Amino acid sequence: MPAVPSLGPAERRRAARHLLLDGFGVAAQERLAASKVVVVGAGGLGSPVLQYLAAAGVGTLGIVDDDVVDASNLQRQVLHSVADVGRAKTTSAADVLRGLAPDVEVVAHRDRLTRDNARAILGGYHLVVDGSDTFETRYAVSDAAASLGLPVVWGTVLGWDGQVSVFWSAAPDGRAITYPDVFGPQPPEGESCATVGVLSPACGVVGSTMAVEAVKVLTGTGEPALGRLLAYDARTSAWDTIVLAPPPPGPPGGAVAPGAEGAGLAATPVPAGSGTAAASTGTVARPATRLAAPGVLLLDVGLRPGAVPGAVFARLEDLAAGNFPPELLDHPVDGPVLVVCERGLRSRGAEELLRAEGWRDVTSRALLG
Repeated sequence: MPAVPSLGPAERRRAARHLLLDGFGVAAQERLAASKVVVVGAGGLGSPVLQYLAAAGVGTLGIVDDDVVDASNLQRQVLHSVADVGRAKTTSAADVLRGLAPDVEVVAHRDRLTRDNARAILGGYHLVVDGSDTFETRYAVSDAAASLGLPVVWGTVLGWDGQVSVFWSAAPDGRAITYPDVFGPQPPEGESCATVGVLSPACGVVGSTMAVEAVKVLTGTGEPALGRLLAYDARTSAWDTIVLAPPPPGPPGGAVAPGAEGAGLAATPVPAGSGTAAASTGTVARPATRLAAPGVLLLDVGLRPGAVPGAVFARLEDLAAGNFPPELLDHPVDGPVLVVCERGLRSRGAEELLRAEGWRDVTSRALLG
């Protein structure tokens, strides 16, 4: 980490509540001002993370996202507004952050982070916050951060549930642990918010917790969730802790600065099913002609229109908005409907939507089985 600058009068005034905080004070605030943090994803988790880190006084914030703002994002991605629909998320986010904290340097990376560019994007930062939504990106972040010796504050939210942890290949005190140590080899992509939904405020709870963990790691205050997985259930508002590595020796707290040396550790894996989204498997396509019997409306909600001959195609997002294809509207509410997609995830979500709208005989199936 570079030399820690002294805070000027305006910065002290803005950070007054931090300076009064027991165990925090001027030294921690100066570390924040010298910190460079890159946040992967400016969506449901990235929104609260970016806003709180900017407000807290982090000196440089990088934003990695290649997507544009969609109307369906606004339910949970509170960094963006209706006026931002169609704009790049990095641009929208940067505008908000500069208005919130003009002294923060905002760096927009309008890129999809991959294994090929991850090291180039993450290099030069002191800490990574991973709020991405695919296994491919999470593992690319983990591998690049591990090779660079960077700590990663990681989080996920799906449906009613969320998880937060801190991973660091160079952690001190024998607590080195990475994302693959816990979740194993990269699985196929599984369920997502687009297929099973997500409770909007749960993104705020999990994202804010990720921001807290980032501040603790950067300043050496408190006890970061290194070697622990924090699991949140919005149904009960309960947090559970799964221990992944031995606790540090001595009292909690102390500086946890990027670049410290750490020994390797084989983590206790999380039980199957308690990680992120469950993965779908299988690569054998089922012929569409065998799916629907006479009188059954075959509805395709997959990713490629026209992929299922004879099926009525509809986007899951359109069904969620109440925009139903004419063939479905003309179909009797008690007539059989078979919903299909590649892996059965989007079709299951569509099945629940149609049942809620009054269609009584709806089933779903995967084309890959």
